[in-house]
Amino acid sequence: MKRFALLSALLFTLVLPALSQDWIRTGTGVGGEKIRLAVPDFNIAHADPKSVPLDKTFNQVLFNDLYQAGIFDMVSKSFYPLGAIGSPADAHLDVWAAPPPNAAMLAFGNLGVSGETLQVQGWLFDVKNAQNPQVLAKQYRENATEDNARLIAHRFADEIIFRLGGGISGIAETKLYFVSSRTGHKEIWTMDYDGAAEHPITHIDSISLSPRVSPDNSRIAFITF
Repeated sequence: MKRFALLSALLFTLVLPALSQDWIRTGTGVGGEKIRLAVPDFNIAHADPKSVPLDKTFNQVLFNDLYQAGIFDMVSKSFYPLGAIGSPADAHLDVWAAPPPNAAMLAFGNLGVSGETLQVQGWLFDVKNAQNPQVLAKQYRENATEDNARLIAHRFADEIIFRLGGGISGIAETKLYFVSSRTGHKEIWTMDYDGAAEHPITHIDSISLSPRVSPDNSRIAFITF
C-alpha cells in the first residue's frame, strides 16, 4: 500500500505541471514555402476493362501519398482545367500556371492493361519552366493486380518526393510488420504504411512473434513456437 501511495504521488507531481503548460503548435515542412503541386488523374491508355478499377486505385493512392508527405500544397481537383492529360503533348503549362490552379509542378501520365501486364507512364513537369519543363519521366510494368497498382503509385510518389523534397527519400513504399491472431493463431502480418493491403506472411498455425526486417529489406526474422 505504501509503494502504491508513493507511486501515485510521484505521478501526480509529474503530470500536474505538464497540464499547466501552454499549447505547442506543430507542423510539417522543409523550412520554406510548400510546392504547389497538381496531380490530375492518370489517363486510361488501353480499352481493357481491368484498366478502369486499377486506374482508380492508382490515382487515389498517388494523390494520398503526395498529400501525406506534408511538403506539398496539393491543388484541389476542382480547380483543374477540363480535358484529359495523359502525355506531354496534353500538358498546356500556361493553363496550369494561371489561376485557379496556380500550380508550380504538374504530375501526370497514363495507365493501361495489356494482356496481364499493367503499364504506367508518369511525368513530373515544372510548370514555370516552359523551355525545359521535364523534371522526371518514369515507366513501370507489373502484373495487372490491385496490389501492383498501389505499388507503382507508391514508387512514383517516392520519386516525386525525392526530386522535390531536397533529396530526402519518401516512405510510401514502406511496409509495416506486426503480429495478429485474427486467423486463430498468432501470425506475422504486413501492410502498407497507409494501413492498406493487409495480409499474413506466415501460415504456421502456431505462435509467431517479434518480426524484424533485415537491413536490406529482403528478409524477415521472427520467433515461432
